[in-house]
Amino acid sequence: MNDSSAPDGARLRLTYEAFCRTHERAWRGFARTQVGAHQDAAELVVADMKRHLHRNWELALRQEIPAAYAWRLLKEHIGSWLDTQAQPTAVQTAALDAVISGFCRRAQWSLENLPEQLGLLSAILALPERQRDIVVLTYCLDLDDDEAAAYLSTPATTLRSNRRHARRRLATAIGRPDLAEKEVEA
Repeated sequence: MNDSSAPDGARLRLTYEAFCRTHERAWRGFARTQVGAHQDAAELVVADMKRHLHRNWELALRQEIPAAYAWRLLKEHIGSWLDTQAQPTAVQTAALDAVISGFCRRAQWSLENLPEQLGLLSAILALPERQRDIVVLTYCLDLDDDEAAAYLSTPATTLRSNRRHARRRLATAIGRPDLAEKEVEA
């Protein structure tokens, strides 16, 4: 980034800081669902991503949707962190436990027993990456459709359609097709 003592550098620094303040809650929340909260792993991943974003801030600003660019960086940093773990699937499974409770609360699904909960976890892990991200962003992090769509660089209508498909897949996977249509407005 430019020298922050120059007017353009100060402007870049201020836009970067404002951008991070706007999006950091979602970045951290998503990172926690992927790497867990153990030993501040999510905070470390987000801090690394922010340093990367800072070094490339001018490039980020030239993107059509800077939030989508930052989201791709976050996903890359999460992937890199998971690659360094001895049991990345176990880490993700533990982290997704919070996703299950958040999803059930927000989607107004009541799962009666442990097998249904484990089935939901397996079904979430089996979703295509885009649908899994949508489930986490909208149901677990409570982002509105427009904000989640910006991260994924997709129209909000497409996000809603993908979310409906994900709900159907999840409901079918746990043998509860009755839950598929209980959509709650985001």
